[in-house]
Amino acid sequence: MDERGLIDVDVESLPEEFEIELAGDNVYLRFDFNEEGQFYTVDLFNNAYEPIVTGEHLVYGQRLWRDFTKPEIPQVDIVPFDISHKENTVTSDNFGRTVFLYLMTFEDDEVM
Repeated sequence: MDERGLIDVDVESLPEEFEIELAGDNVYLRFDFNEEGQFYTVDLFNNAYEPIVTGEHLVYGQRLWRDFTKPEIPQVDIVPFDISHKENTVTSDNFGRTVFLYLMTFEDDEVM
């Protein structure tokens, strides 16, 4: 079985915020759930807790911050993904259960 790094989000404790090292930089991530739109978001802050990108919508199979070219964004592909390939969306029923935020580092990961 492939070993992939993942970012574990406690979906029962949202909003959740923590510091993490990504691509050699310490940053803060803050996760939340938008009740009205029924989707998850993540905010990215630098190590001084200054916002880099806020309100990023988690989209299955698409890397976070894909639409931004800010140099402060860690150069690592983080993708909501189900390694069993049974899911194709991020929902409140599967995020943190079968869909996780994976650090995609394998050539066969079809990152968009």
